[in-house]
Amino acid sequence: MTNDININDTVRSFDFSSMPGGLDIEGKDACFIEGIVEGFKEVEGCMRFDIKPTRRVFNGVEKDIEEGQRFFPPVNGTPTMLGRITNGVVKIDEDNPAKRIADMDLSNLTDEQIEVIRQLTLRAEDGFDKRANLADNNDVRNVANSQAEACMRLLGRLREEKDNRTEAA
Repeated sequence: MTNDININDTVRSFDFSSMPGGLDIEGKDACFIEGIVEGFKEVEGCMRFDIKPTRRVFNGVEKDIEEGQRFFPPVNGTPTMLGRITNGVVKIDEDNPAKRIADMDLSNLTDEQIEVIRQLTLRAEDGFDKRANLADNNDVRNVANSQAEACMRLLGRLREEKDNRTEAA
């Protein structure tokens, strides 16, 4: 694991990264928090990440996050009292399913499938817009806006595929 983690990065901090199963993200050994790095802070003599959590899992079970709760895991590369080097915080690429769908191959779909996807995408885009407008924090608003943008990209691609098929016929 590297320390190329910066403010505003989305990260996953594993509670027991050096233990067997310590990097699991599913199952009974999964123990981690996910969140946004909002800064760095010296705590108890060592530099630590200041993470605003968005998700918390302990023993494979999702846990509630208290309002204003913060986590301060040591910056990767910090020596521990047991002679280890910390490396339990990783940057996560936001795997936005909406982006994967927006970039999917359309050429193998039937006209009927394209129309169904278009209708579903219109409804999804409307839902993401509403979620963004009702969001009470920027993180939720930004994710919803990103998903709405992916829907709009897919709608444009669907329209283009339909037009190409019409011209070819």
